Amino acid sequence: MTSSLDEAILRVLPTERDATAWLSTPEVRRRLEERGHRVGYTKKVQRHLTALEADARVVSTINGRELLWQRKPWLHGLQEGVGLMSASEAVAFHILQRFAGNKLPNAVTKDIAPLFEAAEARLSQEKDDSRVYRAWGDKIDSVDGAFTLIRPKLRPEIFQTVVTATFFERELLVQYRPAYKGEQGSDPKTKTLWPLALVESAGVMYMVAQDPSRAPRPETGEKESRRALYRLDRIRSVTESGEQFGYPEDFRLRNYIETQQVFDFLPEPPVRLELLFEGSAGNQLRESPMSKDQQIDMLPDGRMKVSGTVMPSLKLRWWLRALGAGVEILAPQALRDEFAEDFAKLARRYRSARSDANASPSGQPM
Repeated sequence: MTSSLDEAILRVLPTERDATAWLSTPEVRRRLEERGHRVGYTKKVQRHLTALEADARVVSTINGRELLWQRKPWLHGLQEGVGLMSASEAVAFHILQRFAGNKLPNAVTKDIAPLFEAAEARLSQEKDDSRVYRAWGDKIDSVDGAFTLIRPKLRPEIFQTVVTATFFERELLVQYRPAYKGEQGSDPKTKTLWPLALVESAGVMYMVAQDPSRAPRPETGEKESRRALYRLDRIRSVTESGEQFGYPEDFRLRNYIETQQVFDFLPEPPVRLELLFEGSAGNQLRESPMSKDQQIDMLPDGRMKVSGTVMPSLKLRWWLRALGAGVEILAPQALRDEFAEDFAKLARRYRSARSDANASPSGQPM
């Protein structure tokens, strides 16, 4: 039976048709480590290579005192891939590389790089079926739903370390500086984290991680381990601890996103939200409800009343503020009072700014 390390070795080994047809055992180990596979020592790689040779999967030769290795040919090289890849497969790999290529660990991208190259070569061929498949990449795209800001810079070495550890389920030693602490002061303390998942939200990459030192406290009602979000661009340094962790059986990313609503930021207990819309401001809710129990009522004066159970959060507030005077919060009263106070402050601020602009340098109206 072929192990995951055996499969990784077969991926890095060349064939007789490659420019570099043979690799030494230390070079095989180096390429494995480069892809994120932890092999420990060269003799371990040697044992796996010997076993693969016994299974007729690889061949060896001696060059002086050095033992060199080569994989027996199978679909891996560019020319083989181009010849066997259909146009549908080519466009699928092209789109995968374009939209998800930067979210894959080196252990995956370097293994399938020949397929990406074969896809580009296949789509570039002047075949009868190539034109429409080649054009598909220029017919689709994605944009952010909100005003686009310049995304924070993410250091590639930090990203790959986190992605690789998440992929292989390895412990991380992280120095993290939260936004509220700014850039001042001493270096943040190093904490041990279990990287469980990666999520991109509004162009920012987050790691969902568990702190193994903070077990659930049944006396306070906690039944699950504490998980938190860490923005990758705020990580100051990160290394693998050398330890692997047992992935928690109770964690499911989709469930975490939907039930905890952590990506709405600072979620609060559910409330019954009642909104009153002017004109067409609330029309989007007819096709995209704000909750599963949403109810829409048209009032005699033409305004639209929408109600439903939601979790108040920063994202909910951002959305309501973006609608401006087109929406009125009827309930809950606390949220209505909060918005009333905010808008009163804004009104005073803008009135003050207008008064200052209309005053002459001497303080007298112009």
